[in-house]
Amino acid sequence: MKNTKIVLIALLFAPFLVFAQSSRTTLPSAGITPESSFYFLDRLGENLRQFFTFNPEAKAKLQIEFAGERIAEIKIMVEKKGINAKGLAIAESLLQANVAYAAEIVSEEKISGKDVSALAKTLDDEFDARNKLLEQAFKDAKEQLKTQRKEIKTNLLAEARRIGDTAQIAVLEAQLKDIDGQIDALGQKKDRLEDSLQNEQDKIEDEMDEADQKKEKIEQKEEQEAEEAKETEEPDEIDEPKETDEAGEKNKDNEKDNSQNSNSSSQGDRNANKAKDNE
Repeated sequence: MKNTKIVLIALLFAPFLVFAQSSRTTLPSAGITPESSFYFLDRLGENLRQFFTFNPEAKAKLQIEFAGERIAEIKIMVEKKGINAKGLAIAESLLQANVAYAAEIVSEEKISGKDVSALAKTLDDEFDARNKLLEQAFKDAKEQLKTQRKEIKTNLLAEARRIGDTAQIAVLEAQLKDIDGQIDALGQKKDRLEDSLQNEQDKIEDEMDEADQKKEKIEQKEEQEAEEAKETEEPDEIDEPKETDEAGEKNKDNEKDNSQNSNSSSQGDRNANKAKDNE
């Protein structure tokens, strides 16, 4: 019985031990996601680690690992099932709780009279690194949707229009509308989540020393300006189905024929007038 308990604890801790040895700026394996009915095992392992971590600083740093786990879960769920993935809200809520709890520990340590500036700086840097991974996760999901959209628009829809398959055209246009809605909703969800996380992280940044706070503000401003510049430079998707070009060519041909007919008519009128003058 004793050996069984040891094995159970080892299994619960195994994913976190592996992560502890990996790079601090890469995501761990998502493992069990909130969509699974066995997700409680994942949460049980985290709660056990947290319960048996008595040092406040270590407990605060533990939230960094848990935040990485949550972001990995969000990434895999968004990529596989989009923003409507079951369990996505759970992962987002737990991620916010991880950052909030770390901020709470820092605040409590400061109230007790300890200098928390170094701890606050460490936590802030680590959460910044994971925020970039979260941003990349949403960006990858958005690019995946845009790729699907392009495939439908430039190939499937163009072919359906070429052969005049009205039923298929209606289906594909509905799919495009749904993808556009997902892209918009994905951007909104990303912004809301990042704002809520930043609100909690601001509490941590407030406990850093003045020099680090100024540096952090400068870095945030530079990152924001770089992101805005990148979005401005990003070319808009060109939506010109094949049949548009064909229609344009037909219009040009019609205009040419009309011009020729007009010229012929004018020439005929001139010839008739000349013959009348001769008479």
